[in-house]
Amino acid sequence: MQQGSGISRGKAVFKSGKLIKIDAVFNGERIERIKITGDFFLHPEEKIEELENALLGVELKDVEKVTARVLKNAEYVGIDVSSIAKTVEEAWKRRQLITSENTSQ
Repeated sequence: MQQGSGISRGKAVFKSGKLIKIDAVFNGERIERIKITGDFFLHPEEKIEELENALLGVELKDVEKVTARVLKNAEYVGIDVSSIAKTVEEAWKRRQLITSENTSQ
């Protein structure tokens, strides 16, 4: 089994002006579920949910590209695209294997 395979859950917090919190479920290096929270400003507010949905099924290597596309016309303060991508990567690095019944919604 290659490193990074299996269902896992990771959490990370990143401080870059403002706080970014990521809680994600991964299948290998692919995002299965993700929740992005923090004390940053993002307008319109719906963009955060749009970003979470856009990141579903995305591999780690593509997170920054997808984030940049979704937030292209959004206004944000205290965060940047790179910080979000780094926090997702940190959540992946801190992940722990979980059983399949723990991943159901």
